[in-house]
Amino acid sequence: MLPILRSCGGANSSESATTATTIDTVFNTIAPSSGVVSDEESPAPIILSGPAPIVQDGSAQIAYPSTETSGLQLIASFSNFDNAPDVICFVPAAPFGVSLTIKNINNGRTTTCTNVYRATMPAGATALLHTKVFERISNLVDAPIPVNVSW
Repeated sequence: MLPILRSCGGANSSESATTATTIDTVFNTIAPSSGVVSDEESPAPIILSGPAPIVQDGSAQIAYPSTETSGLQLIASFSNFDNAPDVICFVPAAPFGVSLTIKNINNGRTTTCTNVYRATMPAGATALLHTKVFERISNLVDAPIPVNVSW
C-alpha cells in the first residue's frame, strides 16, 4: 500500500517537508535506491508444474533381431530368375515344388514363394528370392538379410 501525496495550498513549509521525507522513506524501503539486488535478497526459485524432467543416464535402447526356434535360419538375397514368374525362390535345403514361408528376421515381415531349382547361388547367400518376393519383406538395398524359412 502506497501513501497518497496530497498537495495543499498551505503556507506551512514544515508540513510539506515532513510529508516528502515520509514518502522517501516508504519508497526506499520498497526498492533500495542503489538499484542492485544483493545475493542475500534474491528470491527463492519458483518451480512451475509440469512433467518431471527426463533423467539422462547416457544409455539408449537398442533393437536386436528376434531369433526363431523353428525353421531354417538363412541369409537371403534376390534375383529376377531370368524373368521367371514373381512367386518363386530357391532354397537348396527345402524340397522342390513346396510353398515356403519366408520371414525377415530384422522386421518380422512374412511372404510366401514356391521353391524351384537354380544352378547358381550368389556368394554369401543361402537362399535366393525373386526380386518381387524380396521386395515384399525388405528393401533391395538391405540385401542380404537374415530370414527364417519354413514349409
